Amino acid sequence: MNKQLRTEIIALCDYALVSNDNKLSIMGIFDELRSENFPVGFLDKYLVATINGDPDTEYKLTVELEKDNNRKNLLRPIIVNATTSPNGKNNLIIRLTNVGFKDDGNYFFKIYNGNTEIGSTRLKVIDIKKNEKEMLKFSVN
Repeated sequence: MNKQLRTEIIALCDYALVSNDNKLSIMGIFDELRSENFPVGFLDKYLVATINGDPDTEYKLTVELEKDNNRKNLLRPIIVNATTSPNGKNNLIIRLTNVGFKDDGNYFFKIYNGNTEIGSTRLKVIDIKKNEKEMLKFSVN
């Protein structure tokens, strides 16, 4: 069949679980991290994805963190072995611990099957001090 593997859902969240009857629950979805001090990070969050590919197929996936779409991984290697069900889907819950960001900007959590990106989600890291200065410029005019 060779269906193109892709993500249907991909998100960062505070917590996630899959029930006994394979229902995915995602709690506390977020896409921004704000701080006054850098480096900044989080101790314990989750990357959640639902993949869709060939039925009953094993995939070896890699999770990477990249800044501004530069293919330089900022994480320790995360390898995920996933097997799709008879309907071709699988729910992935990847625990992210001690993830840090040196400065503000757009960071992308990406899932790769080999060299092919199958999904990504953006985390915008915001420097509150820098952002306040920008907002003051607009409010004075």
